[in-house]
Amino acid sequence: MSRKTFLIGPTNSANQGNEWSRALVRAGFKSQSLRISSDPQGEFFVADLSIVRKDWIELPAREKLAEDIASNVDIILFESLRPILRLRGGKDVRNFILQDFDLMKKIGKKCGVIFHGSDIRDVDAHSARNSFSPFRTERLELQELRKRSNENRAQLDEIRRRKIPIFVSTQDLLIDLPDAQWLPVAIDFPKFSEIADTSPLYTSQKLRVLYLPSRSWLKSADLIDPVLVKLAGEGLIDYINPGPVPHEQVPQLLSQCDLVIDQFLGVVGVFPIEALTAGRLVMSYVPENSSTAPIINITPSTIEIELRRVAKERPMPNGGIEYAQRWHDGRASADVIIRSFKIRS
Repeated sequence: MSRKTFLIGPTNSANQGNEWSRALVRAGFKSQSLRISSDPQGEFFVADLSIVRKDWIELPAREKLAEDIASNVDIILFESLRPILRLRGGKDVRNFILQDFDLMKKIGKKCGVIFHGSDIRDVDAHSARNSFSPFRTERLELQELRKRSNENRAQLDEIRRRKIPIFVSTQDLLIDLPDAQWLPVAIDFPKFSEIADTSPLYTSQKLRVLYLPSRSWLKSADLIDPVLVKLAGEGLIDYINPGPVPHEQVPQLLSQCDLVIDQFLGVVGVFPIEALTAGRLVMSYVPENSSTAPIINITPSTIEIELRRVAKERPMPNGGIEYAQRWHDGRASADVIIRSFKIRS
């Protein structure tokens, strides 16, 4: 097979740069993930190439990175429209990514763009079509999300004009970007599927429910947490809520629960896929036609009803492991990238 070399970065969001790179390596290519980090000590994930932002800001570091790319990389997948090189100056930071694209073309490299969610989602459109959208607020974090996503969407015409492939990591984003390609999130399938084999469900009298929001306001904690606290107070469930944890602790938490509550955002991201792979039940809000994942679909008005039903009936998961293996063990992701760049064996 053609030995193309990939670089995916610079955010490594949810460790996807790493997982997609590993998938490409298994498919016969060379690939590395890149993370430009402001807080190396606070990282939950470690990329193949890690650069501290204070070092990256200095021109010599970026020039060295450019030399490495020129010599060793064929295809660069830019996450979230974050520039990797930014060799030229300028007052308009929105042009830095376009400068990177033009430089890559000049030296004969191909580019793609990957969006993960909040970096491109139209928060106002989301709140307009979803009565329980977390974006129906004016908190500071939302203002920052809106500003960033608006800046990225303003660049889309230039990206399309350059005929650069656009990928989104979750299917709900196709609402905002119908001309994008779905690049399925990839997980460490063997590690999480082992949990299904070694940690059976329903080993306790109470239904063990795990809720692990990365950002409470974005993951609808104001709507989910009161219900779980109520049911725990009744003695119906064992509510597991450790707060944000390093990713290395997620398998242990999944092994200790029967059911995972995800969010009302309408996204099927990395964590629910890991939970399905671990043989756990998953509850989340899934908009119509946005995913075929075997998830128990809930809204704020049905979450308590569904939790009481599961606690009483104790149903077994159906199809989650098979779904995750089909779409999220990395093979489908690598295939999307390979086909998009018309790489042939």
